[in-house]
Amino acid sequence: MKTVYRKCVTDDQFIDGLQRGSVSFTPERNGEVPMISLRSSQFIPSEWHLLLCKPNRNHIAMRNLNRLRLDLFMPQHVTERRWRGRVRPETRPIFAGYIFFSNSDNGARWDRIQNAPGVARIIGFGGAGPARVPTDLVAGLMQRCDESGLLRPEQGFSVGDEIRIAAGPFRDFISTIEHIDAEKRIHVLLDMLGRKTRVTLTPDQVRPKL
Repeated sequence: MKTVYRKCVTDDQFIDGLQRGSVSFTPERNGEVPMISLRSSQFIPSEWHLLLCKPNRNHIAMRNLNRLRLDLFMPQHVTERRWRGRVRPETRPIFAGYIFFSNSDNGARWDRIQNAPGVARIIGFGGAGPARVPTDLVAGLMQRCDESGLLRPEQGFSVGDEIRIAAGPFRDFISTIEHIDAEKRIHVLLDMLGRKTRVTLTPDQVRPKL
C-alpha cells in the first residue's frame, strides 16, 4: 500500500487546518527514534515552524535535526494494523511526514535545516519565509503526549463494555470490563482453561471489541 504523505493542499491551508483541527493525513510507519526532543524541560519554545520529510525518512530527519540542536516534536499515536488475519498495535505519526521544530533558542542556519538528510523542505508562504505555527497549538499537543511524543490514550471505556486486549500476554482475548479504578486501570475477568482469572490492564492495552 502506498503511503500518502500529504493531501493536495497549499502550505497556508495546511497551517490553517492545523489551527482549526481539520487536517487529516494517512499515518506513516517510523523507526525507533524518539519523536520529541527539547533542549530544556523547563519551557516550551515560543516560536515553532513545520517541515516536511522525504518519504519514509522521518526518523532519519529527526536524527540529523537533533545534531543541529533544534527543539523537535513529531506527535504519534497507537493505531491498529491487520496482518495475516490478526490485529496488531502499531505506533504511527499523527501528521504523517511532518515535524514541528523550533530554531529560536539555537539560531541554526535555515539552509542547514533545509538540507539536513531526510528533510524535503521547510513549510513556508512563498517569499515570506518559514511559516509560524501557534505556540499554544504545539503546547496543547505536547500536554496530551508522554515524554516520547506518544499521544496518551483517552479514557473512553465504561464498566460493562466489551473489549479486546491489544497488547501483552493476553493479547486478542475478549472480555467485559468489571471495574475501572481511580488510576484508570481496567479490571477484567478472563476465562482461562475453565477458570476465571482477574486481570488488570492499562488503557493503552485495551481496544473496543471489533
